[in-house]
Amino acid sequence: MNSEAIKSKIRYNNSGSPFPNARFCALKLLAAMMRLKKIYQPFPSETVTQFDRALFNFLYLWLTGTLASCKSIDDIPDITIVSGSKPCQPYCLRSIREKSPSWIEYALEVPARHGVNWQWQPIPNGLNHWFSHAITKTKHAEKCWIMSTTEKIQFLRFITSKWRKPTILEGKYLARKDVLFNHFHKMAQADPNLTTPAKAVILGIDELQHVSAFNYQRRDTEQIRYDIFRAQTQYLERLSQAINEPELIALLSVPKPTSTTNTQLIRLQKNPQYYLCTPGRIPSLHYDVSPALRTHIQTPPIFVGSLRQIKVDSVRRFFDQIYYHASKLDSCLHTQETLRELYNFRTFELALLFIVLTGTRPTHQITLLKEYCYDRRNAIVFDKGRYRSIWLCDYFRNALLRYDFLQKNLSRHSSTSLDSTYMWFLVDEHMSIKPLSAKVLRQFMAKWWVTANPEEVAVPYQLRHFFAQHALTSSSPTLNAQDIDRLMGHANWGEQLGSDTLYPITNSKLHHFLNNIPDFLSLKEIDGDFYG
Repeated sequence: MNSEAIKSKIRYNNSGSPFPNARFCALKLLAAMMRLKKIYQPFPSETVTQFDRALFNFLYLWLTGTLASCKSIDDIPDITIVSGSKPCQPYCLRSIREKSPSWIEYALEVPARHGVNWQWQPIPNGLNHWFSHAITKTKHAEKCWIMSTTEKIQFLRFITSKWRKPTILEGKYLARKDVLFNHFHKMAQADPNLTTPAKAVILGIDELQHVSAFNYQRRDTEQIRYDIFRAQTQYLERLSQAINEPELIALLSVPKPTSTTNTQLIRLQKNPQYYLCTPGRIPSLHYDVSPALRTHIQTPPIFVGSLRQIKVDSVRRFFDQIYYHASKLDSCLHTQETLRELYNFRTFELALLFIVLTGTRPTHQITLLKEYCYDRRNAIVFDKGRYRSIWLCDYFRNALLRYDFLQKNLSRHSSTSLDSTYMWFLVDEHMSIKPLSAKVLRQFMAKWWVTANPEEVAVPYQLRHFFAQHALTSSSPTLNAQDIDRLMGHANWGEQLGSDTLYPITNSKLHHFLNNIPDFLSLKEIDGDFYG
C-alpha cells in the first residue's frame, strides 16, 4: 500500500468520513434475521424460547459493539436483569417506568480518573420496544436470558460461520458481516456531531482517531448519556428508512418474546419516558426503596475528560485585571523605562491572548515567526514536530497592530533597532532582545491570576483547555468534532498541513467562531486608528 492510500485510509477513520451505506447494512441485518429464524425456528410460546434468547443476545452484543470480538463461548456474557435499586454492573439491564412504555437501560463502561465507572445508558429509541416487552414480561425471571453452554456454542457458530445470501436478496449488494457487527462503532467514529467524550465512551479512548483530543474536552455523564442516546437512535432510524420494499419490510419483523404476535425489529416509540425528554441531558435514576416512599431519584453526574478546566468567569476576571493594569501603565507620560515596562507587559498580554484566542500549545510556540505570519490574519506554527496553520481573529490582529506601534515607539525613543525574527519578545534593561520563555510566562500568569482570582491557581496551558471546551460548548456557531480537532491541531498522517482541504463554508464558520471569543470573554475593545 503506497503512502497516499495509507493517508486516505487514515482519513477514512476520521470524524466526518462517509457513513457505512445504510441500505447495504439494513439488508445484511435482514439476512441476519432470516438466518436466525432458519437456525432457531421460532414458534409461539408463553415462555422464553431459544430464539428469543439468541435474538436478545444478538441485539445486545450488536448495540454494544462486541459481536465481532466473540471468538469463543467465554466471550459471550451472561446478561442479567436487575432492579432499579441495584448499582450498575457489567452486562446488566434494568427497566425504568414512570409511565408506559417502560424504558430499558444497559450498563456502559465510562472512563474515569481512576479506572472505569459503570453507568446506565438508555436503549436507543428503535430497539427499546422489543427489549421493553422482553424484560417486562419476564421480570420475575431475571436470569432467563442467560444462554446455556449448548446454546452459546450454537450462537457462536451462528455469528462466526459464513452467511450465504438468501434467495430473496439475490442481485442486491449486502454489507460485509464485520461491517454490520461494527455498525454502531463505525457510525460513532464517523459521526461529526457526536462529541469526543461520547465517542470515547462508545469506542474506548485508545480507539479514538485523535486520542489526545479526549484530554482537552469535558462533559458530564448526563450530557454524554444524551449524546449517545440521540446518536444511536438516529443510526437505527437511518437503517429503518433504507428498506422500502413491502416484501422485505415484512421479513424484518420478529416474534415478540412470550407472545404470539410479531413486530418490526426497528420501531420508534412516540412517547418516551419523561426523563429522556430534557434537551441536552439525561439523568441517571436510582429507585429509592424506603418504608415511607418508593420513587426514582437523580444521582449526581460525574465528569469525563479534561482534568484541567478553568472557570469562564475566572478567565474573564484575569484578562480584566491585565487590561486595567496595562491601561494604568499607558495613561502616563513615558520615559524610556516606563515605556519599556509597558512594552514588556503588552508582550505578556499578547502571548496570553494568543493562547486563549487560537488554542496553540504554549510549551511549543509562544510567539510567531514573522516569515510565517501572513497579513496578521493567518500563520503557521511548528507544533509537536510538524507545521500546522492557525487563524488569527480580528481582535488579535488589532492587538498585534497595537503592539507593533508600541514596539516602533520604543525603538525610536531608545534609538535602538529592535529587529527580530519573532513577532513579539521581551526587552531587558540594556535594550537587548530577550525571547519569551514558557517559564517566564508561567510566572507572570501565576502572579496576575491570583490577583484576579484569590486562592486559585492556573498555568498558561489551561487556557488551551479552555479554548477546546469553549469550542465544544459553542452554540453560535456550533462546531463539530472535526472542526474542533482542526482548531486544536490534532492530526494524524494524511490530515496534516498539505493534506487537509478546507472548504469556504467551513473556513467561514471557523472564523466566525474565533471572532466571537473576545465577546464571550468580555475583552475590552482596542481603540485607536493606528491599530488597524
